[in-house]
Amino acid sequence: MTALPARRRAIALMIAAMALFAAMDAINKTLTQGYSIPQIMAVRFVLFVAIACAVARRGPWLVLETRAPWWQALRSTVLLLEMSCFVLSFRYLPLADVHAVAAAAPLIATALAAAFLRERVDAIGWVLVAGGLVGAAFVVGPAFDSFGPAMWLAVAGTFLWGLYQVITRRVAALDHADITTLHTPLAGLAVLGALAVFDWRAPDGMGWLLLVAGGFMGALAHLLLIRALSAAPASELQPYNYFLLVFAAILGAVAYGDIPGTWTWVGATIVVLCGIVAMRRQVSA
Repeated sequence: MTALPARRRAIALMIAAMALFAAMDAINKTLTQGYSIPQIMAVRFVLFVAIACAVARRGPWLVLETRAPWWQALRSTVLLLEMSCFVLSFRYLPLADVHAVAAAAPLIATALAAAFLRERVDAIGWVLVAGGLVGAAFVVGPAFDSFGPAMWLAVAGTFLWGLYQVITRRVAALDHADITTLHTPLAGLAVLGALAVFDWRAPDGMGWLLLVAGGFMGALAHLLLIRALSAAPASELQPYNYFLLVFAAILGAVAYGDIPGTWTWVGATIVVLCGIVAMRRQVSA
């Protein structure tokens, strides 16, 4: 099991990352109405590279010191595909619908971690993850009235998000977190940076503000997620993924006037309770 201080730090980092991801998604929802996906993502990856270089303890050349180049390349590519699927789905679907699908990611990550990383998940752990999924369903409401191509994008993004977390945990055993952070944006920067040149729309002041804010939040969220998954097993942290739904419900009410109803608060309560129980089990173990 993970040492007590490391667990507490991982939990705090995971919850902070979920808050930043929720804020970033709300911004991306607005940006997709006026800017292309490559442009939004290219700005985000440029900022990610800048932040990764700033926090790397021995400079950007650490990228060459990886002991798992193929795993790092796969992880960076999975992230590129996952982010593209979600951001594109935000253009066509309500924010809540996308998060309803994404709520399955903790189950996917837990199953993959148990199968491929041999992480032990007891019965109570599975119940907590499933309980968080039930609470998530209450938070977002019926999201499956129409299941078209855009919803399949969200499904693909959800699977890739679960896979990304498991690969991140895998490389954590091989490379220092700073090396992993530097590798994270490479595939996205190379591919989307090139595409953005051909599909660039000059942003106005507000456009730049949103692009930079969303990019900064995304980069910082991934940085915190990497640190969390370096400090604790992926399966232990999955219940805290559901805090993303709570934060998204709050931001939806503030940014889009989508006021949560009674069932949303019931679901949020279930999500938080599952997270608290998971936290107490890990801290007391």
